[in-house]
Amino acid sequence: MNREITQMLINKLSSLTLSTDNGKFLADKSYGFDTMFFACRFIQRFRFGNIYKKLELQEKSNAYIKDLFCLRTASQIQNYFTEAVALLVFCGVLRKTGKRGIYEIIDDELLDFISSSFENAYIFQYMLCYCVFNHDNIWGKYVEFCKATTLAQKQSIYLQIREIFIEKDNRIVDPDREWANFVPKYPMVVLNFANHQNMVSRTTAVQAREVRIEDVSLNTEGTRANMDLPKKNAYLQDFSNSYVTETLRPYLITPAPKYDTISYSDSFSIDVADTKLDMLDDDGRTADMREKIQKGKYKISARGVQTRTVQGEFRSALFVKTPHKCPVCGFDFKNLLIASHIKPYSKCEDTYDAMNPNNGLLMCPICDKLFEQANYITIDYKTGDVIYDTNIEDEKSLQYLHDCTVPYDYIDCERRHYLKWHNEAFFEKHSYMAKE
Repeated sequence: MNREITQMLINKLSSLTLSTDNGKFLADKSYGFDTMFFACRFIQRFRFGNIYKKLELQEKSNAYIKDLFCLRTASQIQNYFTEAVALLVFCGVLRKTGKRGIYEIIDDELLDFISSSFENAYIFQYMLCYCVFNHDNIWGKYVEFCKATTLAQKQSIYLQIREIFIEKDNRIVDPDREWANFVPKYPMVVLNFANHQNMVSRTTAVQAREVRIEDVSLNTEGTRANMDLPKKNAYLQDFSNSYVTETLRPYLITPAPKYDTISYSDSFSIDVADTKLDMLDDDGRTADMREKIQKGKYKISARGVQTRTVQGEFRSALFVKTPHKCPVCGFDFKNLLIASHIKPYSKCEDTYDAMNPNNGLLMCPICDKLFEQANYITIDYKTGDVIYDTNIEDEKSLQYLHDCTVPYDYIDCERRHYLKWHNEAFFEKHSYMAKE
């Protein structure tokens, strides 16, 4: 099966070259595998037969990208989608028609493949880089890069690869411009991730550290983020290296570990993407997001298969991502555990907040009521200490709250963001309590 995948990609991509005028070739991180996945999933949903009307759908695509990538400005939002479309044109998935903003979908198989999972989107990018490097006689240099044993050697070979890029890429008129320097950076990073090779910076420096999945993703901190909300990239933690490695194994330079079993599961971020698409498909009525995602009120049609709710998706994700017990009291009867939001539905600003398991905890019915809306207790986002309203201090049935600390496993980076919001809401409501 894996051989069939890579052979399919080679058959479709082997003629691509840096000298092609259609679109850009992975010139920068704007073409991250996650960008491609989300864009392809959007196109699949809102295509009209074999036609995709980019301008007609721009408002919807902007809302979609803004939500998923936590962007601030109109130009940023539009660029993410526009550049993904440019790469699809370059790869022969889409073709421009004579009418502005209207594209013909000419490769359904490749569009389906990219939009089916984040892993497949990365595999597509790796094989795209492989095919272009092969076609333009760069692959041999890349093999040398992987086999070099010192940073100095890798640096020298990378600069040689850069010179080939500059020579072959007909978009580069002035090789001394800054832009020309980092054109080969992202394709190198894509290849280096699966081959466990060194990171390459925009300044053309080969670094000592190994490429991480965050380096090939666009949806990471520092990439045009709204600092008030963490990037929506739980799929990075779910990313199946085993599936990717076994699929790409014949095309890897660096020896990779053998996997007896392949771990592979859908990220809840896929549900987030599809929920957002469902909302956009709801006659375009997306203006009042907070109202739509009120607990139990927003139902999602699963395209004729079933009906699900935002709350249902949220609870399912929590049972996958967190221990099946209340972090405050240890209650572990699964049937009675409640999927408690840290930041309530009514305060959620987008689909991701509403469904993100990091914005929730599985709690017993009592702790859920105490925690809800920051009414009686909160969990310190730095230490995990349970802070409670001193008015309930003498309640004998709540003595277990005294000196109670939530296990640190619950206080991960993204959940800490939501707990901070909950802390602030608690102390605002209980202003008589001294906040340390």
